[in-house]
Amino acid sequence: MRINVTFRHLDASDALREYVEQRFRKLKKYIDGPIDVNVVLSVEKFRQAVQVVVSGDGVRAAAREVQNEMRSAIDLVSDKVEKQLKRYKEKIRNKRGPAPVSEPSSLVVQSSLETGQEEFQVISTEKMASKPMAVEEAAAQLQVLDQDFMVFTNAETDAVNVLYWRKDGTLGLIEP
Repeated sequence: MRINVTFRHLDASDALREYVEQRFRKLKKYIDGPIDVNVVLSVEKFRQAVQVVVSGDGVRAAAREVQNEMRSAIDLVSDKVEKQLKRYKEKIRNKRGPAPVSEPSSLVVQSSLETGQEEFQVISTEKMASKPMAVEEAAAQLQVLDQDFMVFTNAETDAVNVLYWRKDGTLGLIEP
């Protein structure tokens, strides 16, 4: 997290800089990855203005507040930005949907150098309930769930199909 504080028409103050950094450090919990926070503190006649732009990981939030005291303006603008980021995080969480309740599946390969044969041992399996659906519906769910592939029962053929993302960014369909 990088916080840039700029003073405009105002003497630079370490106390104000630390106060701004303290107020905006809590935004880290709303965005994964690197965050840039640009804060401009300025004085316009008798008014204290704070302008903030937060960007990072595809997110951009901006707010401006004018008050008689600088610290109250900083408090209000940080609350505005925090509210925007909460709304964004909630929107992303709702778009992904609830997390599926399933156990992870993994496979262990053991090779023997003397025999030249490989042994496969299943560590755990993943059980999923599948309802029959059209290929278009499965493609829509694959995009929403943000997974690499999806196994589903084709409603038209009653066969198990696999829909997956290809390296070129298009969808591939495996039909038995």
